[in-house]
Amino acid sequence: MTIHIRTFKSSDSKFISSLVTRFSEFDLPEWRVTNEIDDTNRILLQKAMEQPEPDSIIFVAEDENGRLAGFTHLQTQTDYFNGEKHGYISDLAVDKFFEGQGIGRILISKAEEWALQKGYRLLTLHVFAGNRHAQHVYEKHGFSPEIIKYTKAIKPSLQTGNSNLNPNSEIK
Repeated sequence: MTIHIRTFKSSDSKFISSLVTRFSEFDLPEWRVTNEIDDTNRILLQKAMEQPEPDSIIFVAEDENGRLAGFTHLQTQTDYFNGEKHGYISDLAVDKFFEGQGIGRILISKAEEWALQKGYRLLTLHVFAGNRHAQHVYEKHGFSPEIIKYTKAIKPSLQTGNSNLNPNSEIK
């Protein structure tokens, strides 16, 4: 099988939208709702396809017969600590039919090539903690965790009516 990577065409929109559910096909944290994730990703990808931001691009992978296999949406971001611009993999998804055939690796390589052409030293991404498959793929291709975001769902306490804090406890 031969895979070609090309830039996004408007005729790819339906295919890209069809892969949005790939971003929520794992055990999500209890405070996340699949529909919210899918709807938000669909809206943001639609905007990226219709009104691309400067220094962003969408690449599409297709086989030798023109069958669409996956895509990646790349953006430019600025590092919080040093202000340096870097490449950011906003989205990367592979059609289930093509999963395990190296499409993700090819799309990651294309993202690296794009970042190098832009003169970027870093390529970053976010991945849900429960998405072990994606983590494995990214780590296999040289990515490593940098900052880990911790989240706690705050639920009203029966004691205080609206807080997890004990009103008699001292905050230091």
